[in-house]
Amino acid sequence: MTRIAAALLAAIFVAPLPAGAAHARPMRDVSAQKLVLEDFFRGPLTAQGVFRNTRDGTQRGLKVRMNGRWDGRTLTLRENFVYSDGERDVKTWRFTKTGEGTYVGTREDVIGTADIRQDGDAVRLAYTARVKTQGGSSYNIRFADLLRKTGPRDVLNTADLSFLFFTVGTVELHIRKGRAFR
Repeated sequence: MTRIAAALLAAIFVAPLPAGAAHARPMRDVSAQKLVLEDFFRGPLTAQGVFRNTRDGTQRGLKVRMNGRWDGRTLTLRENFVYSDGERDVKTWRFTKTGEGTYVGTREDVIGTADIRQDGDAVRLAYTARVKTQGGSSYNIRFADLLRKTGPRDVLNTADLSFLFFTVGTVELHIRKGRAFR
């Protein structure tokens, strides 16, 4: 490399930025996007999404109205489900904070407790729930949920569902703070 080429490269990498260039692309404030359950899920929320059966390819839409209450130790989240086939269901989560970014969760259909952990800016839930079929049978289904903020009022909840180590379905649920979905 000639001295002139080396000097040009050095000038490009060492030259000061033009005025204002340092502020042209603000750094993303990761802490502003961190999902804190007791903050986000307090008050009214709405959600809509879809369950996909990975075995036969069918889909089932769902809408949920939620209301969360935080008492300083436990977040109680009441969920009212309406499925696209007309079925309705009500579930109540209780997330008890056990440490910084860790919780233990219970719900009517959860076997034992759910393990809930902060994972960077997201929250992961792992639990087994007894799921009833339309035919009256029930199965113990393992859920692996990931909740991630997509905006100041929005969370995306994705979940993988498995039975005996085989994936049987997925859920994608868009949750919004307030009563935004109809």
